[in-house]
Order: sequence, then C-alpha cells, then structure tokens
Amino acid sequence: MAGTVIRSRALEDAHPHPEMIRSGAFSAAVKAGPFLYVSGCIAGDLTKDMAGQAREEFSFIQLVVKEAGYALTDVVKLQAFITDPTNYRAYSAVRKEFFPEDPPASTAVVTGLLIPEALIEIDVVAYKVNE
Repeated sequence: MAGTVIRSRALEDAHPHPEMIRSGAFSAAVKAGPFLYVSGCIAGDLTKDMAGQAREEFSFIQLVVKEAGYALTDVVKLQAFITDPTNYRAYSAVRKEFFPEDPPASTAVVTGLLIPEALIEIDVVAYKVNE
C-alpha cells in the first residue's frame, strides 16, 4: 500500500460497527504523504434525523483526523452523499457548526446508500505539510 493505515482503539470503539474496522473490511483513514483520506462514515444511530446523523458523522470524522495528527481546519475536501435533497439545509447547518470559517471545498450528491435508514454518508480529505 502506498499509504499508512490509521488505526487505534479509540477509532474502533467510536465506530458504529467496530467489527468492520477490526476485520480489515476497510480503514477509517489512510495517510499518504501530506494527505489524509478519511473513509465514508454513516451514523450509528439511524433513528436520528438528518442533523443528528450528520452531527454524529462529523464527530467521528473529527476523531479520525485528530487520531492521525490533523485537525478539522486541515480538511480541504468534503463529500456528502444525501438520500433526500430536502434534508440538505439541515446537513448544511451542521456542517457550518464543524467548519464555521473558511470551509473546505465541498460536494453534495443525492443518491441511495447501502444502508436504507442512513440519510447521509460523509468522507473528507485533509492536508497538512509534514513536520
């Protein structure tokens, strides 16, 4: 592999399906040079509305970037996959909570997700000059 897999007990414990990370089904993130690629994240509590699911996902992403030695201010690209365009406003409001100033480049796509109850899936790319 051309990058370093980011693993930690904290990430496993915080993930809604830790067995997927432990089994190697996917990596929470991979660091490649100065870039950190964070895998798509779906909320664990799918009974929550869009704001609740988005807040849970951004909180997990925040933990992932912190575990890798980055911060949310290092995020340069964000992708959101939303199942219902009428939920975009709620998602956007939560995104502003986590990125209140100078938000990253963003893409939002309306699509179906693998887990039918999920309203949103988010992934990000962070960049930080290696020190």
